[in-house]
Amino acid sequence: MNPIISPPFPQTTLSQVIHRILACGKITNDDHNFLLRAMLSEQPLDEQDQNQVKLVFDRLKMGLLRVVD
Repeated sequence: MNPIISPPFPQTTLSQVIHRILACGKITNDDHNFLLRAMLSEQPLDEQDQNQVKLVFDRLKMGLLRVVD
């Protein structure tokens, strides 16, 4: 669980962002950008984090998450 630079909220970890997205069923543009930055970071994600990010994007594709601003 890697902390990522410039998250939507200071000192927020990837797991915290993903948990919040899945718990409320909503994803913001900031959340989306945060996940993209995490995936493209020079510091690779571990397998658990990769699976969590994939879960969020799969749910987004299936229409199970609502995009909000």
